[in-house]
Amino acid sequence: MRYPDAQLRANHRPSELIPPGVHPGQVVVIQAAPPSYAGKILLTLTLSASTALVIVVLAFALQTIAAAAAAAIPTVGGASVSLHLARKR
Repeated sequence: MRYPDAQLRANHRPSELIPPGVHPGQVVVIQAAPPSYAGKILLTLTLSASTALVIVVLAFALQTIAAAAAAAIPTVGGASVSLHLARKR
């Protein structure tokens, strides 16, 4: 038997679980159902996916705001904004 409670699941009752003076056929061993992890797994996946979605939406929003600000600055103040990437030499 692979699991510690396999004997109880197979309806084999250890002698220490049977009260003295009781016939073993009259003893009913009650066990709790094993825990289900489906809800916890689905909750974790949902939270991970929603967090990733929020990060992507914020990245697109900040990119749009930066592009709009860079386009609006020359018309508002008369100054120009230029972005240069650093080049390695």
